[in-house]
Amino acid sequence: MGLVSVPLWEQERLRIAAGSTLRPGGFSLTDRAAEAIGLLPGWRVLDVGCGLGATVERLRSRFGAQAWGIEISDTQIARSQGVSGIIQACGDTLPFASDFFDALYCECVLSLFPEQKKGLDEFWRVLKPNGFLVLSDLCSLDDSKMESFSCAGRAVPVLQTQEAVEKKGFSVRLLEDHSPYLKELAAKIIWAGNDENEACACGRRLGYYLMISQKQGAFHAG
Repeated sequence: MGLVSVPLWEQERLRIAAGSTLRPGGFSLTDRAAEAIGLLPGWRVLDVGCGLGATVERLRSRFGAQAWGIEISDTQIARSQGVSGIIQACGDTLPFASDFFDALYCECVLSLFPEQKKGLDEFWRVLKPNGFLVLSDLCSLDDSKMESFSCAGRAVPVLQTQEAVEKKGFSVRLLEDHSPYLKELAAKIIWAGNDENEACACGRRLGYYLMISQKQGAFHAG
């Protein structure tokens, strides 16, 4: 039997390099988005692809949100150390009522969706009118492609994601480049070691972005 690849987000070296958030920038973009949308105590917020539940706990403790998380990985849920409100489910089949959430976070996860459109359909469905969609993710900086089940391998140009978001009916209110966070994390991963099966695509020019969009209504960035 061949070796089974361990996804990067389940590898120990990523936890060493990125901490419990498992993504570039840690909580920097989580907090940036919360402040920009004016997140208030009591808001219902969903984190899709919540990993170890770090964002769920952050939104509760720092912003007073009623936060839930969706995670598909048994391994990540087992490692979440009992963070409440984490439900095992796929991001494109959300077990929540329509028009339920004030905001939805999807941090470094949308690029992993087999069909991005299905995910955006579900995000739209569960968000209230005027609800906010917060995306942070890798993006490709060229036209290269790679068959890989990793966020690096599946990354697409940010304008392609923006087009898909707007086609769904969201209005993009804020789009920022945060590629230095990706470079910083990449260096930390190298220092953390490379002793597990590699599941990350290499050889691509990649960036990292924050995109905030709204189902409808006005927005004022903080």
